[in-house]
Amino acid sequence: MDQIQMIRDPKQQIEMVGVPEEHLAGHAFHLFHLTSPDQTVSFEFQHNVCGRSMYAEGTVDAVLFLAKKVKSKADKRIYNMIDVLREANVR
Repeated sequence: MDQIQMIRDPKQQIEMVGVPEEHLAGHAFHLFHLTSPDQTVSFEFQHNVCGRSMYAEGTVDAVLFLAKKVKSKADKRIYNMIDVLREANVR
């Protein structure tokens, strides 16, 4: 956690990270690099989101999921987006 690097400068976001210029106002580019304590194993994963529409669509999917739960009188509990995805209500 002590090596988190945030790049907020738009020029660097384009040149170093590869954010398309048209998505500078709304994007989420993250690269995670994990290394074992003895440095013999490393693992990386990355996700890049361009724009904000994915978040809006996910919100709609979650609302539809919850409406279905209310209508079916499902047990009251706390749900998360994994529950939404598992139910396959995604468009």
